[in-house]
Amino acid sequence: MVFELLSEGEISPKDLMGEIISSQLSLFGDVGAAKNRLRMIAFNGRYGLIRFSHAYGQETRAILATIHTIHGIRVALHTKGVSGTIKSATEKYLPRLVKLSAASDGRRIELRDVSGCIIRTHGVKVDLCPDERNKSTGSDTQYL
Repeated sequence: MVFELLSEGEISPKDLMGEIISSQLSLFGDVGAAKNRLRMIAFNGRYGLIRFSHAYGQETRAILATIHTIHGIRVALHTKGVSGTIKSATEKYLPRLVKLSAASDGRRIELRDVSGCIIRTHGVKVDLCPDERNKSTGSDTQYL
């Protein structure tokens, strides 16, 4: 599950997870918390990714909805979407926060005929943003 945190101040991942666990325990008790197996996978200060048992989707939404303050700072947690895998949740619901560049993460391809930034991979298929669009004319290229 991907969520967005709106807050009036800075919230650390440790404080947020502590509040989520506290809310889960108060709503569902120790047994319900153990069955849900809630884990925070990632949190960047605004967007987060939570892993949970697939049978407890509504309960996890309720947990996030009950959180209004963290250490005296007013917050609101909004669910952006739920997906079956972490990879698909990241691709569908987390916005790209920075542009891809060769210096930042090396996601470039340099071939004899075409070069550019790799946007996404699907097995052996690669979505590419070419440096020069006219070099890829005549191929099965689609531009968005």
